[in-house]
Amino acid sequence: MEDFLLKENKILVTGAAGFIGAALIKKLLNKNNEVVGMDNLNNYYDVNLKKDRLKSIYENNNNLKFDFIEADISDNVIKEIFEKYKFKTVVNLAAQAGVRYSLENPMSYVKSNIYGFVNILECCRSYKVQNLIY
Repeated sequence: MEDFLLKENKILVTGAAGFIGAALIKKLLNKNNEVVGMDNLNNYYDVNLKKDRLKSIYENNNNLKFDFIEADISDNVIKEIFEKYKFKTVVNLAAQAGVRYSLENPMSYVKSNIYGFVNILECCRSYKVQNLIY
């Protein structure tokens, strides 16, 4: 993992309630980073599992420099989030998962994986984010 993720930094992690997102947030918090986690908590798989991961972030970190925002990266609210927090680093892990589901609902993938990612890119450009990890 790059050094800039392991020291004091203000970081946005999208897909925060996913397996990788939650694990990354815990590591970043342990290294004294200020972290904002963002996830839309969709019901593609059990929402309770996602909520349990978020709960474990709060339970396992005494030094809570963590805010969670339930939002979708494809929504315009993301601009307000970038404006408020002035992130130095963005880690975009948000995506619609599941190959089979893409055949049933391709627009869900376009919304999250394409439009949402462009939204992240534009916010990173507009708010002069130093590091983007995708």
